[in-house]
Amino acid sequence: MEQRVDIVIVGARVAGASLAILLGQMGKRVLLIDKASFPSDTLSTHHLSHMHYLDKLGVQEDVESTGLRKINRMRTYIGDSFVEGPRDNYTIIPKRSHLDDVLLSKACSNKGVELLENCTVKGVIRNNQRVIGVEAVDKKGQTKRIHASLVVGADGRHSYIAECVQAEKYGFHSPLRPVFYGYYHGIKPLLEPTTEIFLNEGRIGFLFPMEPGVDCLGLEVHSDEFKEIVKKPHRFEEIYQSFYGMEKRLRNGSLQGKIIGTPGVPNFFREPAGEGWALIGDAAHSKDPSTGLGINDAFMQSFLLAEAIERQDSGESWEHLMDEFNQKRDEQLQPGYRLTLDYIQSIRPWSQNEQALFQAMAANPMVWNKIVPHLPALLQEHSTAIPELYGSVEWEAKNFGHREE
Repeated sequence: MEQRVDIVIVGARVAGASLAILLGQMGKRVLLIDKASFPSDTLSTHHLSHMHYLDKLGVQEDVESTGLRKINRMRTYIGDSFVEGPRDNYTIIPKRSHLDDVLLSKACSNKGVELLENCTVKGVIRNNQRVIGVEAVDKKGQTKRIHASLVVGADGRHSYIAECVQAEKYGFHSPLRPVFYGYYHGIKPLLEPTTEIFLNEGRIGFLFPMEPGVDCLGLEVHSDEFKEIVKKPHRFEEIYQSFYGMEKRLRNGSLQGKIIGTPGVPNFFREPAGEGWALIGDAAHSKDPSTGLGINDAFMQSFLLAEAIERQDSGESWEHLMDEFNQKRDEQLQPGYRLTLDYIQSIRPWSQNEQALFQAMAANPMVWNKIVPHLPALLQEHSTAIPELYGSVEWEAKNFGHREE
């Protein structure tokens, strides 16, 4: 079976579906192909903090329709003490089965956009060196040849499209730590919806409030703990119960479904485009999920690529546009990439002295009275190797009224 469209997008989750929305609004004929059926879950960071993307895509109301709590605060625990503060804008934590489904519904509401579920791409079609389409097999075993002026790989970090076009990786760093998460009902909440981060014994715990009564609990653990937790899933809760206050808060909690895990996420950039093809989302850039940037990064890439496609229609050359796309993408993603690698590589168990002194300082208002005036200079001094850290804090502080002196 032969078919012709303007653009084929392989991968129909956040990156692919959001790009399809934008292209559909431009009047493009778009075919989305995914080996999964929808709605369905997928491995995810869950954290959605850049709400303006949902607003621009016209899906914010639908994404929030399940009653997702608006998270305005963040709390970080070290041992039995914690620091907490407000966020300059709210965050929501949607299940991917819901978020992806909303995006796909919006995309397919454009008459030029079509979705093929349960369909596997088996290769790309070429004319000399140029990619001009894909060959795919649907759930009935029928082969389809789809021709297009552009093939976009939005098919995840193990992208088959990236493999077919031999997109070069750079900035590579091997997976750093295993990650597990699960959805829980009935965990005792804090007074306000708050993202909670536990730094304990060199592990990182994440508590993300979702709908009322539903939370996502996550863990980044030591490399040698992966097989143990896979074999004994109860270890997930045992570790979580060791975090401050969580033994009591978990007492009436119950796991919905199962614990999901991965031995680690590779860290890299990929060459994002070539003759007749482009990559977005995790197919183009992947990093450790500890900083929760994956969904926001995917949206950003979709908007950048849609802008480039629109400019190509006005006569600008694809080669020039893709050079600019690559530059803009990396400029926006590199700071978060460096921050993430620095953060996850520096996580370690606190020494007994470090933890004891922090516990004593955390409960002493006279200490904070002395320290707060010097915190900006202290952070600058200790983040010279990663200046993006101070820069990100200063940027967020401006939203709370900070002014340069």
